[in-house]
Amino acid sequence: MKRFEVGSRVVEPTYGLGSVVAVEDNYTRVQFDEHGIKKFLTSMSRLEPSDEPAPPGVRKVRKKRAPKKVATPAAEAVED
Repeated sequence: MKRFEVGSRVVEPTYGLGSVVAVEDNYTRVQFDEHGIKKFLTSMSRLEPSDEPAPPGVRKVRKKRAPKKVATPAAEAVED
């Protein structure tokens, strides 16, 4: 099983080049240059090391999710 360090450059057949952003017990998270962050089961991933440098301007920070909208009950019409 291949293990990568955070910051390592990798290549994956489907998503291409990326940088490892997190290594957990069974998972590896990669920030791909063109596809965002993807989470892989480390034992089944097809990640290979790469010597390609990260392109300039690639964001390394994960986007925050927009807060969920809370449904408000519709105002009841009052008849006089």
